[in-house]
Amino acid sequence: MVTQNLVTLKSTSENDLTPEKALLTGITIGRIYKTVTIGVETNPSSRMIKDAVISGLLSVGATVWDAETAPTPAVALASKNSDCFVMIGAPNDYGIVSSIYVHNPDGSAFSDEQLRYLLRISGEDFEYPTYKAIGNIHHCDSVVERYNRKLSKLFKEVNCPVLIDCGCGCTSLCAPQILASVGADVTTVNSQFDINYCPRPPGVSSSDVAGMSELINANLGSIGIALNGDGTRLALLDEGGRYVKQEEILALMLIYLKPTKIVVPMNTSAMIDDAFWGLIGEGVTSSAKPHAERKIVRTESTIEAITKAIKEEDAELGAMNDGTFIFPEISMCSDAIYAAVLLSKIAGENSIRNLLACFPKYITLNDVIHYTGNMELFGKKFKEKIGELDFKEIYSLDGWRVDMDYGWFIVTINKENTDYLEIRTESRDKAYAVSMMELAKSIIYKCI
Repeated sequence: MVTQNLVTLKSTSENDLTPEKALLTGITIGRIYKTVTIGVETNPSSRMIKDAVISGLLSVGATVWDAETAPTPAVALASKNSDCFVMIGAPNDYGIVSSIYVHNPDGSAFSDEQLRYLLRISGEDFEYPTYKAIGNIHHCDSVVERYNRKLSKLFKEVNCPVLIDCGCGCTSLCAPQILASVGADVTTVNSQFDINYCPRPPGVSSSDVAGMSELINANLGSIGIALNGDGTRLALLDEGGRYVKQEEILALMLIYLKPTKIVVPMNTSAMIDDAFWGLIGEGVTSSAKPHAERKIVRTESTIEAITKAIKEEDAELGAMNDGTFIFPEISMCSDAIYAAVLLSKIAGENSIRNLLACFPKYITLNDVIHYTGNMELFGKKFKEKIGELDFKEIYSLDGWRVDMDYGWFIVTINKENTDYLEIRTESRDKAYAVSMMELAKSIIYKCI
């Protein structure tokens, strides 16, 4: 009889992932899921962690399909016939050793409920199978090639110069090749595959890609795209080398794709609403009206909530505020490589810089209020007070969002310090944003 006492799916600063913990994680996953695809990105510790997870999976009789080194979206595409797939990816913001991320066959990340179940059974007694029942490992052929062909077929000719930075990671195997195959004029930077060299931080914030601006200016007319380590997020620089904010990227996609349904977090900018309903963008007037069949679905600010809503609503696009973009026609996995090709297609038909110059300016104000009382009671009072307002729409998810005629305000609990309520207002008009802030604060003070 064997008792496990740990399953670790993400590393932390206090309790970083080790091969022993990875082994136990593989054992736990393999007890429930008998066919597992596994892939890695290029973090120096990834192969070590992958081998430990595979050992755990095999020890309990699971069949393993080894996708080798490939971006997460490519592994998701290759794992559709598996019970789940595991990606050994970059550590979180505080970790050192690679983390373990578990996904469903459709590409969606494991839900909190699924993870809690794994954590629960990890402490239960069980018996290892005999040596005759040890699982088998198979090589998963052409993972990258199949993904490249899939995306290449989805896009017609792309007529755009693109400077792409893959950070010498696993996206070097996909992104430049796909862009070149659809006709883009590709200039590569840090796009040689190298597990021992990290030329820049793997993130996609403006500071992570600051060095690209000069390169863009040296390649006239080119846009710049930088991908993170596993191909799930990206940064975009316009033809002038300006860093494009994530909500602006989503707005550009909406103007081009004109989807019927999208899923976004509750705290998404009004820019997304305006782009979706045709209130901004070339050739569209501000008189556009919502269509009965079109819909913006708002959820809590978690990837689990986003993917769940995409499935339930049969939405064509889902996005987070951190550069996560989900295209269900490929998988439910965040796919920055697909996004990169799409943005290149848009830039080939319209100047990104000129499109963004036409966007209105949105005024955002933030404030906090200290509150240590009963949050459930506050929520009931707050919704009652909001009901007295002349509002267009109200959402109550991981906070309260109120859409007014010319803007919106949102009240949420600070995730790091729950003794504070956070207030955010947004409007095209500064005076209106200020008045909404005062209104929100007056309602809160009446409730507390």
